[in-house]
Amino acid sequence: MLNMSKIPGSAVEPVTSALLSIGFTDFALRELGATKGRPPSSYGGEWVDHLSWGVDSAYSAARFLFSGQFLGATAILRSQFERWTENAAYNTNTTHKKGESVANFAARAWAKCHKDFPFARREIRENPNASESESDSAADSTQDSAHELSVTIGKDHKVHPAELMDSMSNLLHSRGPWVDVLHWDSGQLLGGTPPPSLGEVANKLSDAIALNLRHIRLCLAALAEEQGKMDLPHKILSSSFEMARGGHNPPALPSLIPMLPNAGLMPEVVAGLEDAARAHDGVMSGKRPAGRLYRDDEFSLLHFYERRARAANWALTAFEIEKERTGSLDFDYLKNRDFRYLVAAEMAGLVSVWLGRGPAADAAAACSSAMRSAYWLWLEDDDRALATLRVLLEQCGRLRVWTEKPEKAEKLEASTSRTPKDWLVAAGWRRLSALNKALGEFSRAHANIRWDGAREILQKIQHGDMDPEDSVHMARGHSLDALTFLLLTESIGSASKLSPAIGAAFREIVNDLLIEENKLLADREALFNRTLLQKDASLGDYSFRGPADATRRPR
Repeated sequence: MLNMSKIPGSAVEPVTSALLSIGFTDFALRELGATKGRPPSSYGGEWVDHLSWGVDSAYSAARFLFSGQFLGATAILRSQFERWTENAAYNTNTTHKKGESVANFAARAWAKCHKDFPFARREIRENPNASESESDSAADSTQDSAHELSVTIGKDHKVHPAELMDSMSNLLHSRGPWVDVLHWDSGQLLGGTPPPSLGEVANKLSDAIALNLRHIRLCLAALAEEQGKMDLPHKILSSSFEMARGGHNPPALPSLIPMLPNAGLMPEVVAGLEDAARAHDGVMSGKRPAGRLYRDDEFSLLHFYERRARAANWALTAFEIEKERTGSLDFDYLKNRDFRYLVAAEMAGLVSVWLGRGPAADAAAACSSAMRSAYWLWLEDDDRALATLRVLLEQCGRLRVWTEKPEKAEKLEASTSRTPKDWLVAAGWRRLSALNKALGEFSRAHANIRWDGAREILQKIQHGDMDPEDSVHMARGHSLDALTFLLLTESIGSASKLSPAIGAAFREIVNDLLIEENKLLADREALFNRTLLQKDASLGDYSFRGPADATRRPR
């Protein structure tokens, strides 16, 4: 965590600059009725709160970028990019063609919707199934042509949505040229020489933040028009915020650390965040709480601290709710879990170092990074913890195949059509298909997602003797624990292949400090069998309604 404050300014400035493109968005959200004090992780019921969730998500991703957790940031940004791609497509009557890649569809939707920014193109959808114009069809004639489509931010900064979508997907599957940032996070703990791709990763993911925020501003401007607040759209859509310099200083370290009673929730940390939130509220009310105007770099961080203050207050509220429900709070139990997750992440990180460089090492590095990000998100009741657990499940399977069946692993790595399921099948984990399916739903944010049904599957996978009233609240935590034990098992197995002595040391650590090996293996087998019972479970109804109904692809 101390190394987080040493991340090069060249990797920080693109992020703070992207956040600065928020402009008048916070002011507009308040004017348009967004719920004040809402939890940043809630995707909201009203449209204005849903837009607020989109803005808050940019700051959640930024927090991981400032912390060197690029996989966690990408999990958030990819789902957000997918969400606003569909909105752009809906408003321009851009349809997803049969056989078309998600990246190509994103490129066409963004290029068409933002062609004349800030004058958005919105078409009347008299027939949602109507074919698109010949020019739009031509844009999809080849993969290369779609990848050439771009959106211009500021005066001349071109962003290619297809390339961005492909790059984020590759990182989430721990492949491609960005993988070295995962090794820097997991194996080097952000120390030593930064990886060659750090600048590119920071810039590209910051582009994703900027595009998402720009599209949300379009939605807010349209909402302001609908509400008759005609003075707002011009302010919201001002392009002067885009590509402004946000400064190279990251947020203060206490605002980044996990929401634990002895870390991010310490009274002095929360008090500092609340002071910043009050300053933010003063600015939104037209005051000058600092006695002067804030500089751009200060303003960028002020928005950030306001989100972290809300996250802290909701974490404290969750503790109070739990205390009312159970009659007590066991912080020692939370500390024990914290230690368990830390050990699991560190073991996988060490394995990634000892394996050198290659697909097996990439899998171990991704496991370590995903473990840490999932834990931090779980602490904030954020369902995107489950998206990073999907990465952890896939990469655990991949690591196991490389450990036990290297020839099979080589064939899968060479396949361009492999899926997370393929790694699980090759690992001998067919029984975990329902878990993979449920976690996969939380990895996305498109019209076809079904979060309620996925959550029900996770609920039923828990121990059979658990009270149903409690199990719905503990499904996220159970998934985190289950995959932690899975990761510990695979780290021991991989380390044992590298060196019997190292494997024995890992086994001793787990036995003495976390869980006896016999119980670890018995619990894993029980998890596999409980999950198998849900193999035919339905995911139920769709989560998004309204315009999503018109854009939904048949199952």
